[in-house]
Amino acid sequence: MADTTCNCSRRQCTFSGGDRLCEILDRAGVPHDSKWRTLIFYMRGLGEFSTMSDDQKARIQQLLVDVLHRRDFSEQSYHEVLRADRDIRVEPYECRMREALQETERLAREFRAMLHQRRGDMDKLEQESVRAVESGLDPTEVVRLLRATFSEVREQMDNDAIRVGELTVTDPLTGLGNRRAFDTALAAGEAAWKGGTALALVLFDVDRFKRINDQHGHRIGDQVLRTVAEVLRRKVDDCNRSLNDTAVASAATEDAGECASVVARFGGEEFALVLTGEGAQRAGEIAESVRVGLEGVSFAIRDGQGHVVEHGVRVTLSAGVAHAGPGMAEPLTDSLFDLADKALYDAKREGRNRVRVAMDGI
Repeated sequence: MADTTCNCSRRQCTFSGGDRLCEILDRAGVPHDSKWRTLIFYMRGLGEFSTMSDDQKARIQQLLVDVLHRRDFSEQSYHEVLRADRDIRVEPYECRMREALQETERLAREFRAMLHQRRGDMDKLEQESVRAVESGLDPTEVVRLLRATFSEVREQMDNDAIRVGELTVTDPLTGLGNRRAFDTALAAGEAAWKGGTALALVLFDVDRFKRINDQHGHRIGDQVLRTVAEVLRRKVDDCNRSLNDTAVASAATEDAGECASVVARFGGEEFALVLTGEGAQRAGEIAESVRVGLEGVSFAIRDGQGHVVEHGVRVTLSAGVAHAGPGMAEPLTDSLFDLADKALYDAKREGRNRVRVAMDGI
């Protein structure tokens, strides 16, 4: 059994800590109870938890402040704090699950609409076929009409296949690529890197996005996300055009020449940019351009009737950049993501609204 006795000389103290820590907890009024003291020690040490966002840490820290202010260390309060802590920690995953379910529902609706449309087309095909046969026309003309009708339906079905492919890789809110598109692009980038093409990953995160939703509502939050997406798309297009001027292939080409880019909404308020070739070499510059571009956008908050209730709302984002380099652990995509994520965390920790480039890699 683990030793839960305290190293200090206080009687009835069952927390495994030192004198100084026990003194601090004593002054805060925390009882000599290992479960309460362990919980508070965990809540105080969240700064080292890289798996949590700054917003999550701030909310749990506020939870700690509220606990110490109330000085309610009852059994009921203990379980309420545990539940609140749990809700804060799992909230991002629940949000992503809801988004995934919403996307699935959207795809199902689109598929049903397509199937309904094609059923109507097949009914029309049957009618046209019967009409052609019963028309008394020359057999050669009948065959021509039937072929034309079948060709029209086949073309519509081919368009459906293209549309389905687009739906499965597109984020419905922003029109950017979704997580599936991001994973595909990063895997393709790894293959290109192994063939000698530079690869970089940029992760963006809208600063204090939960506060935006809490203060202005999800409708405004969605507007912010769409604006961020448009800034990202425009800046990347500018990059591609400038590279095209020097005879470098753009992201629109399928042969992925010297510069290819894929912009995706990674989840919630997080966005990702996969860059290869010359674009990868300029990843930090592109990320800074996106940051500055969004910083210059001013939002107007409108009520349900469209009346402006607040002017000049500003939104910023932070970014982490990582380049693929020799010696990185396999799988490369995971190592690259971890580097970019750590750089993003550093940007958040250092004050937000900035770009940080990971030192590892090329």
